Amino acid sequence: MIGRFFRKWFGGARGRAAIAQDRLPPLQPLPPPTIDGQAPPGALAADEVEDRFYRLVFAIGPSRDPGLSPAEQTVLRRVRETFGGERFDVGTLPRLPAVVPQLMRSLRNDDADSRSLAEQIARDTVLVGEIIRVANSAYFRTARPVTGLPQAITLLGQDGLRRVVMQMVMRPILRSDESVASQYAGERLWEHAERCARACIFLGRGACDPFEAFLAGLVSQTGAQAILREVERLPDAASIAFSRPFVAALAQQVERLSLHAARHWNFPSRVVQALAERADPADAGARTPLGRALLAASRVAMLDVLAERGAADAEAVLLATPVQGFTQDRLLAARDDLRASMTAEA
Repeated sequence: MIGRFFRKWFGGARGRAAIAQDRLPPLQPLPPPTIDGQAPPGALAADEVEDRFYRLVFAIGPSRDPGLSPAEQTVLRRVRETFGGERFDVGTLPRLPAVVPQLMRSLRNDDADSRSLAEQIARDTVLVGEIIRVANSAYFRTARPVTGLPQAITLLGQDGLRRVVMQMVMRPILRSDESVASQYAGERLWEHAERCARACIFLGRGACDPFEAFLAGLVSQTGAQAILREVERLPDAASIAFSRPFVAALAQQVERLSLHAARHWNFPSRVVQALAERADPADAGARTPLGRALLAASRVAMLDVLAERGAADAEAVLLATPVQGFTQDRLLAARDDLRASMTAEA
């Protein structure tokens, strides 16, 4: 299945090293000065960041083809027919575990006490273990190890609990065990989702609900595995060149399918709106505060994954533009805050 598709482009550890280092194209020339004035050295434009990220996820090298080939056009047409518009069967999307809606309702209730929450969470032993693990992370710096669920719930608070629950739900949706190659793709997608959620909270601070920002970032790559599987099973897949326009079109389909998922799961309306703004190519820029935060956070997170995997310079930063919606200093601060928070909770 998907393994055959990946193996064409991706040959184990040696192949990963080639993609990450030897085969990367030189940095693109920087555009004119941004809203902050002179662009900093090493700043990467958003389209360059996205192209590199999805090539890392798809495990393919750079392409010199400037436009869509006939085979690529055929593949994109079939992908759009499968996932586009109202024809898409939302019943094929993963279902959230039954405990999630019930737990979310309890967490929104200010009168819910730790005992009742513990009783609901205790039904899922994996969730219990994850909550206690997070409570014992360096981020909380407890004087003594946390061993019991009630203590962990008190320490994390409602926002912390909601984040842990949603991370547990989304992780298996993004990470696949179908093959070694799909596992690799899933790890990169999960790395992005965690980082995007954190960066979205940071960039939306003071203008967005923190948990809604977290949800928007976490669900932002939900559609990627389904798109990859669909491309692999198409008869024309072996002949595509993965030009930059083709990779960009696949990324757009990922965004649209992620939007389908958020609607299907009845996520908060502001989260759905933010995902809709990101997925709309006709939009000159996200209109809502959460939409702007999500768009920038997704790219900040992509660049951080690329840097961690050797596919971008460790000091690279996302280039600020008026459409991007944030100053260069703010994007740099988001990168630094993201790295600090990931280190603290490791």
